[in-house]
Amino acid sequence: MRIVWTKEEKRAIRDSMIDMCYVAPSYTNKGLLQHAQEEVIPYERRTKITDQRVFNYKALINEAREAAEKHRQSVAKNLPRPRPQPAAPEPGPRKLDTLGEVFELLVDAVADRIVAKLEARSQAKPVAVEEPVEEEPLAFGRGWLDELEKLSIRGKEAKVRRPTALIVGLLGVQMECIKQSNPGVDFTFVTAAQALSHYTFNKDHTILMTKFINHSVQTKYRKHPNLHYCNGGVSELKTLLHGLFAKVAA
Repeated sequence: MRIVWTKEEKRAIRDSMIDMCYVAPSYTNKGLLQHAQEEVIPYERRTKITDQRVFNYKALINEAREAAEKHRQSVAKNLPRPRPQPAAPEPGPRKLDTLGEVFELLVDAVADRIVAKLEARSQAKPVAVEEPVEEEPLAFGRGWLDELEKLSIRGKEAKVRRPTALIVGLLGVQMECIKQSNPGVDFTFVTAAQALSHYTFNKDHTILMTKFINHSVQTKYRKHPNLHYCNGGVSELKTLLHGLFAKVAA
């Protein structure tokens, strides 16, 4: 039986071709239509991509290429100018991780002090009778350990945690497109089959692509906090992510 794509399927194929043209504009028309079908059309609704079918959908292919080029030019215009890089920070104090390093630093300090006293004594004028010199006691109290602990704390660098998001239902080039659109987010992508066979992933936000997954996947993740449903394709997902992570992108 000859398969005729519905309006929704044609719209999904168009969105997929826009994403692929944006990432890899060198696709041929036939390859572009073939890969778009594999990304968004269920297996039982796919058809053989012949030259005649490519000719029939030439207008849709050209529309996708033009939309991708406009988006590429818009992104290029809105890219921020590179800011001058700040000077490299001065090396911080030595970080002390073990008790052995603490005592090593103490021994070095004692040795430096003894050497300084010996040099000062050798430069003094000689006397007839040398009186015994009483060495000043060295401070090995809690003060040393307090100072060393402060040095260790100041040497620690705070790590910035990126927000995380799990997206279920994307394939291939769609994942890379979403990563490039939201570089400030740590994404985890799984297919519908992987979502069922693996344990659940706990992320800040979970997004289900309802057009490409079944009810079993939705049931598995329905109790997750910050769960979102995306009923469209990649374009609708970009809009959803922009609303969730607008502050991160800024």
